Amino acid sequence: MKRTFSRQLLLTLGLILLTILVLSLSFQVLYYSYTINMIHEDLSSTAEAAADMAQACNVDTLAEQTLVLRMQLSFISRATEESVVVLDRSGTVTSCSCGLQSCNHLGYQFDTTQLNPQEGENESFSAKLVTDLYDQKRYAVAMPVYTYGTTQRSGYVIASADAQLARTVMTSTLRLNLLTVLTVLPLAVAAVYLVVSKQTKPMKQLADAARRLGRGQTSVRVPTGGFNTAEMDELAVAFNNMSQALEKSETKRQEFVANVSHELKTPMTTISGYLDGILDGTIPPEQQQKYMQIVSSEVKRLSRLVRNMLEISRLQDKGIPEEKKCDFDLCETVGQVLISFEKKINDKHIEVQIQLPDEAAMGFADPDSITQVVYNLMDNAVKFCPEGGTLGVGISQTRNNKYLVSVSNTGPTISPEELPLVFDRFHKTDKSRSVDRDGVGLGLYIVKTIICSHEEDIFVSSKDGKTEFSFTIRKA
Repeated sequence: MKRTFSRQLLLTLGLILLTILVLSLSFQVLYYSYTINMIHEDLSSTAEAAADMAQACNVDTLAEQTLVLRMQLSFISRATEESVVVLDRSGTVTSCSCGLQSCNHLGYQFDTTQLNPQEGENESFSAKLVTDLYDQKRYAVAMPVYTYGTTQRSGYVIASADAQLARTVMTSTLRLNLLTVLTVLPLAVAAVYLVVSKQTKPMKQLADAARRLGRGQTSVRVPTGGFNTAEMDELAVAFNNMSQALEKSETKRQEFVANVSHELKTPMTTISGYLDGILDGTIPPEQQQKYMQIVSSEVKRLSRLVRNMLEISRLQDKGIPEEKKCDFDLCETVGQVLISFEKKINDKHIEVQIQLPDEAAMGFADPDSITQVVYNLMDNAVKFCPEGGTLGVGISQTRNNKYLVSVSNTGPTISPEELPLVFDRFHKTDKSRSVDRDGVGLGLYIVKTIICSHEEDIFVSSKDGKTEFSFTIRKA
């Protein structure tokens, strides 16, 4: 399989060579036509001048040649390097430019039908007019001579030139074209080689980067700019974005594995330690019930972790099916969730502030998923609300035909550095886990996943001793 470099190089060089050949051939044809036209014009001028001389010397007939005419024809021949013969009306050569002495052209009989010009022309031009008169091929122009003062044809004048002149000119132009090709082609090869190598270099870099990325080097990047074309730059930027996304994904995957390992290790270590203590008698029988309760609590925590992870995987894989979405009353959903936390609220003497609309707030979503969102947010609010604190629940309308559901609590605020991370998997603002002992760090991540599956937005703010979570729901 040909490489892009060799293919581009051969294609470009082939096009350049073809262009040079076509231009050279066209130039040859045009210059040949130009040369023939120039020869024709020169011969026409010579023949016209010789016809005027012959007419002036012979008023009645061309049968009697004068010495003056032959001298004039000889002078014209030396000046123009062209030959001139004069014929009478029967086509017999009566005078020649070869010299003042007699020559073997005199007396030669022409076929006068070949000498008559075509209709609308004053002369005949051909390379065959004097084929038998001279040894070499010649171009010739035949022009009639008229009796002085009349339109009666009294003879003909034929001016001819050696065809070697045209061949010499064509040979010279051919040499010039070859010299031009031999000069331009190496320069073109060098220029095309440099340009093509510059154009294919980014492709090689991209291929190398792709191989390194396939080996797991997600930090690899492809340079942009320089000699890159706009399309190559777009491809490089897209590759870099993909590589960056893979790098972030790999980092999150490693963090996920580390977090899952930590979340699994802690309860399993506790369970293993207490069970070993019961089995080897380290824990006395009267305390075994107490520690078995702890083991049961840790097992339930592991079960919640697995269940939450399966729920997240399902949401990310399939999302919220459209057939599960329907109209439901948000006020009723919030009220039912609030009632389920009545005991915890009373135990901590929390004050509840409710701001719900007087009429039903009908939203359009999956009721079960939104119930889970409200439950997780309220569970966090009650858990982190201090003794005697305030829990706030509200539903309001937005300008873009949606409902805004808010759950807030008083107490310690979340630092600005931690705020963007609260929706991450396994993230806990309390690093010691003394407050959130029962949590697994997936509640808010599930909340965000559900809201994003509905193509809605969720916000968080924490300042001045108050933390508030809000999300939007489309109106029914």
